[in-house]
Amino acid sequence: MQTLFRSLLCFVLIGCFSNVTAEIEISQSLDGLTPQEKAWLLDDSNLDAMTVASEQLVWSDKANKQSYWLKNELKINTDSLKTGWVQFSQCHFQLDPVPKIEVAYHPENTRNLKVVAYQGIERAHATHHRVVLTNVTRGAQVCIQGESRTLTLLESGFYIQRGPYMRKFLDGYYPMIVEEIIELNKIRAVLVKHTPINPKAKESASSGGSYRFAYSFEGQLRPYYEFNTAQD
Repeated sequence: MQTLFRSLLCFVLIGCFSNVTAEIEISQSLDGLTPQEKAWLLDDSNLDAMTVASEQLVWSDKANKQSYWLKNELKINTDSLKTGWVQFSQCHFQLDPVPKIEVAYHPENTRNLKVVAYQGIERAHATHHRVVLTNVTRGAQVCIQGESRTLTLLESGFYIQRGPYMRKFLDGYYPMIVEEIIELNKIRAVLVKHTPINPKAKESASSGGSYRFAYSFEGQLRPYYEFNTAQD
């Protein structure tokens, strides 16, 4: 029964933009389960034997890309510095088999959502601030594009506050990988501050202004990136 529990739920998976909440929630429907399975699933006492982490961020070597992981790409251009709107691409990999998943974004800080690719999913469609996935199979993936109002100007440049990212079920937090790429399009700026610092993270900056970050963690991850705008 515990195997069923893990394969059916396999956790609530959450990835958020600052003030642009994007969370994956497993459907509340228990259709197709026997009465015994429903009773077991809803009985919290069965979780006692499961070791889970708290919301406090802890770097972890337990996460891997054989289970759920998230990749984000942000593109910042000159318009972003005027409006705060940033183009994003968000891909969710190794999803678990569930009848329905919703990726819900903050309606006031998200626009132009669309599904650009998916596999292992019967149907994926975007509305104003949601992406609904139907009949998700094991190992499925989906990529979503849109714009988020996530950039804030500073006197000397700008910053982007991300997260919280987490892989959560009930009160527990599980190992997760997040990769983020920040691309500066025709903007002269340099990264001057980045928190939190993961000693095992891979970080690189290309001559074209592309910054890459990789995180393997448990708990809640809230990355902060601050850039100084280059002066002529």
